Amino acid sequence: MSQPTTLSGPLGLMFDLSGKVAFVTGGAVGMGRAAGLVLAAAGATVFLADDADRIYKLADLPVGVQAVILDVTSEKAVNEVVAKAGAAHGGIDILVNGAVINHNKPLLEISGEEWDRVQAVNLKAAFLVTKAVIPQMRLRGGGRIISISTIGSVHPVLNGNAAYSSSRAGLNQLMRNVALEHVAAHINANTILPGAIMTETIHSEFRPTGPGADPARHIGGYGNPEDVTGLILLLASPAGRYINGQSITVDGGFLIS
Repeated sequence: MSQPTTLSGPLGLMFDLSGKVAFVTGGAVGMGRAAGLVLAAAGATVFLADDADRIYKLADLPVGVQAVILDVTSEKAVNEVVAKAGAAHGGIDILVNGAVINHNKPLLEISGEEWDRVQAVNLKAAFLVTKAVIPQMRLRGGGRIISISTIGSVHPVLNGNAAYSSSRAGLNQLMRNVALEHVAAHINANTILPGAIMTETIHSEFRPTGPGADPARHIGGYGNPEDVTGLILLLASPAGRYINGQSITVDGGFLIS
């Protein structure tokens, strides 16, 4: 990922994250990693949290970015890792909930164990990490919570997305409730609904069916993680101060097609 041009003057201040501390789950790959790098480029100290296999593959991280191993489905592990990260810097300012399992299987073929695993990573993890981070944000006088969901959470786009899209619909509503409950503490919570973003987490043999499989409907073409990071930076920065409780679509125009 190339480094963005440094902004100066009033425009630069709108997106300046100097002195801020960011915690990113799913931070070793895809949109999570891209989010962490753009926040770091804007001046934030960043913790990229992910499972051990993915963390060990990370290399050449820029100054100010630290990789941490975390099982996002374990309340004990989440509380310990978040507390340690917060203690190192006097709190946390920005949370990006980027942990995800991409799952595509016909409803009648999904086992109860598979369903529970998808809900655990895609929804429960955001609950656990958000709950752990909010006290750290209160130490800093406020914060920004940004959760990465999917357009499939508001409109069925692929056959076989029952477990995945249901978990993400829950994530959308979780963030609305967080925004409502914690606005008085100057904590904003928003959700991003990406469309067809191609990352290394998409299985190479995945063949979608349903409206999302029609290339003509992707009127902006398939996206990449960097197509989402501009919005993440906006929501995390002073420029996004007045955006709260929103679910914002980034899909190249798919839903309107």
